[in-house]
Amino acid sequence: MTTTTYARQFRGPAVASSIALLLLSCLINISNAFFQQPHRTQKRTQHHTSSLCISSTADQINHATLANKDLDRPTAQQIVNNILCPPNEERSRNKAGTEAFGQDRNSKVITNDDPRNEYTYGEFPFDSFDLLVDLAAGHLDEIAPTQKKKMIDVGSGCGRLALYAGLTRSEWDVTGIEIGQQLHSLAVGSLQRGIKEDWFQTTGDTASADESEISFYNGNVIHTTEETNPYFQNPQSDNDTVQSVLSQANLLFAYSTAWETDSAQSFNPELGAMVLSSKWSETLAATCQNGVVAVTTDRVLNPDHGWKLLDRMDVDNPSVWGSVGYITVLQK
Repeated sequence: MTTTTYARQFRGPAVASSIALLLLSCLINISNAFFQQPHRTQKRTQHHTSSLCISSTADQINHATLANKDLDRPTAQQIVNNILCPPNEERSRNKAGTEAFGQDRNSKVITNDDPRNEYTYGEFPFDSFDLLVDLAAGHLDEIAPTQKKKMIDVGSGCGRLALYAGLTRSEWDVTGIEIGQQLHSLAVGSLQRGIKEDWFQTTGDTASADESEISFYNGNVIHTTEETNPYFQNPQSDNDTVQSVLSQANLLFAYSTAWETDSAQSFNPELGAMVLSSKWSETLAATCQNGVVAVTTDRVLNPDHGWKLLDRMDVDNPSVWGSVGYITVLQK
């Protein structure tokens, strides 16, 4: 009310300038109050509950050791969704997920049978991930009850599920393997953000035997050449390391809903499921160790290459109106 009276009593450029400055000051104060981040206080209170210790190099940070106890799953979901992979970066994640399309990424003529579609980016629900991975872990406990779980997220994208698994499963080794360099860079960036937000701490280059690890690698889990896969030819990727890491895993997760199906028999009536192509089924069977348990979505690994179906479960997945998770074990 005082400001209104003052404005009415005076006229001229000087008054207008004073009013403008007063309004600007008010806006700055309002802006500062509005943009306070309430989760930061909550997050720092929770900091001592669970943390990740990350080893760093001069170029990037892609490896971590997990410390302390697990976070509860709802809290871990909030951390990943709001801090590590926030909603305002969803557009960047989706754009990075079209890297395989190259110069065609802005084209409107992308058909459903385009082979590059299997390299696009999608976000699988955390709760559905938990249901399927818990089911697979139960089967792994029956097969190898004393083994430490070493899980790989095949096609880990921006690292969202791998980070979540690390926060909630502190006794596991968790690895994300992503063929796209742009998505891999986002995963590395999420780790860097975690350091700035005090969720992560740098540590040595090697972890002790009792520490669990979380790692991200940029490379291809299947052996391809420029002729068979011209979409990703990143000279910085480390495919040899990827193959070595893959051979040590005992639990795989793959959001395989868009992956290529088998050309000879895309649907197996005995299994009642779409079958993944030999590019996936045969190559993973050749690299992975005997007894590895795999989770795939909406496509099952081909039993002709040693994959035995153990279980299946319907889970929520709003992106495709629901998914079916298949749990298989490799029996060479």
